Amino acid sequence: MRKIILILFVLVPILGISQTIEIPTYTNVIKANGGYFVSGIIIDGDTFPHIKLYKVVIFPERKFTSSRQKKKYDKLTFNVKKVYPYAVIIGDYYRDIERDLAYIPDRKEQKKYVKSKEKELRNEYEETLINLTITQGRLLIKLVDRQTDHTTYEVIEEFKGEMNAFFWQSIAILFGSNLKDDYDTEEDQMIEEIIAKIENGQI
Repeated sequence: MRKIILILFVLVPILGISQTIEIPTYTNVIKANGGYFVSGIIIDGDTFPHIKLYKVVIFPERKFTSSRQKKKYDKLTFNVKKVYPYAVIIGDYYRDIERDLAYIPDRKEQKKYVKSKEKELRNEYEETLINLTITQGRLLIKLVDRQTDHTTYEVIEEFKGEMNAFFWQSIAILFGSNLKDDYDTEEDQMIEEIIAKIENGQI
């Protein structure tokens, strides 16, 4: 499972309202005494703080029928918080690599580029990722699909070839995993709820 995880890496405004209609212009950041740096917006000669607000999702209080059920939810929360940042990183790298490869027509140079990105990611994250549990590894496989719209198998196949994808899929199956696992928002509703809370800074 450790090697499976490593191979994955080849891969919100408050607007000031004026009495006159005017196209707003932006200042550099402003600072209130003892406060925070924020963007500024000038409307009709007056300067207002301009803060981007993120969508906040409110969930009903989750009720558990047993302590065992709560313990299971808490464990899932822990695991999602652990691996979600890596899934985001994988998604970012996937899009960057796809974009960059479009400007590298030579197949040999493409392989060289992918190898360099793989080395870069190994140097940065290998030590942390080899300590993920099998459960966390399976969760990461699902979240890769969420972040890239491609299963882990498809990501490996795209960048490393069909034979590599088949090989790693064989290893994954030996550990009770499946690189072709996809992410379903309805089926994985509990995971999606936890991710929304993470992104909202609620947990």
